[in-house]
Amino acid sequence: MEAKENILIIANPTSGKNRNSRPTEAIADNLKRRGLDVTVRLTKSAGDAERIATEALQQDIGPPTCLVPCGGDGTIQQVSDALANARERLGEHCPAMALAPAGRCNDFARALGITVDPDFIASVIAEGVDTPIDLGRINGRYYCTIVTVGIDAEISRFVDGMKMPLTGTLAYLYGAARVLLGYTPRTLSIKGDFGTVEGPVLLACSANTPSYGGAVPIAPNADPTDGKLDLCVIKHTSMWKAFRLIPAVLRGHHTTRPAVTYVQTTSVAIDAPEPLELWADGEPIGTTPATIEIVPKAIRIRLPK
Repeated sequence: MEAKENILIIANPTSGKNRNSRPTEAIADNLKRRGLDVTVRLTKSAGDAERIATEALQQDIGPPTCLVPCGGDGTIQQVSDALANARERLGEHCPAMALAPAGRCNDFARALGITVDPDFIASVIAEGVDTPIDLGRINGRYYCTIVTVGIDAEISRFVDGMKMPLTGTLAYLYGAARVLLGYTPRTLSIKGDFGTVEGPVLLACSANTPSYGGAVPIAPNADPTDGKLDLCVIKHTSMWKAFRLIPAVLRGHHTTRPAVTYVQTTSVAIDAPEPLELWADGEPIGTTPATIEIVPKAIRIRLPK
């Protein structure tokens, strides 16, 4: 790797609620000691990560060779969307992305083997291999992990607004317990390569990677390099059966249960009698009706050798 590679770190200083330290400075210092050129830009408001990345990718002279979102899955999604759109224009000249996970759940980084250790992150940025990775796309917007609708979307909203100092799976479990008690199943029509699933459902998700909510393996077979989406639909069931299903979901053992449809597809269309909110990467991403598709090798991500 050339010593003068130009690294742009786009850091969200508010991601990962109740964290006492930020990895940005440690990563930047490590890279500078290695002789790399490093610029750090901090986000200040919603959408800033995407704006900063888009502006950097439009530079004619001295554009970054690697963009590094430092934050949660939402920050990573914004930079991914900017890169995937730029790659349609720049082709193989489009910069790579490296990950500096610093959020509440960090599911995308976990799926790709990236830890939160700043020294490890710096070593991957400096010495890693740029690897083609699939992204999902919903109504034209790219996402990294899983699109959800139903109770899991409502859990995501609950956790996002939660004031308690919980992260990862604990935050998801607390949110699930609170939301499930008052949840009314939604009627959905879900169509894809597999056929059609219709009726009241507890949740439906279209997955590029295995987990959400901080390592909850809702789609345990999902692989962001296989050119497929893993669709998991849990049909309406009694409250008692729904609570009993949670331990199986946490172990990734739910996919063969009678209430579960688990299939692979390249695209899926979701509709409902009324607009329902969809979430992806810990952020709201749209409403039904929605068309979701896999985009193989949408961006290059720097991964450990």
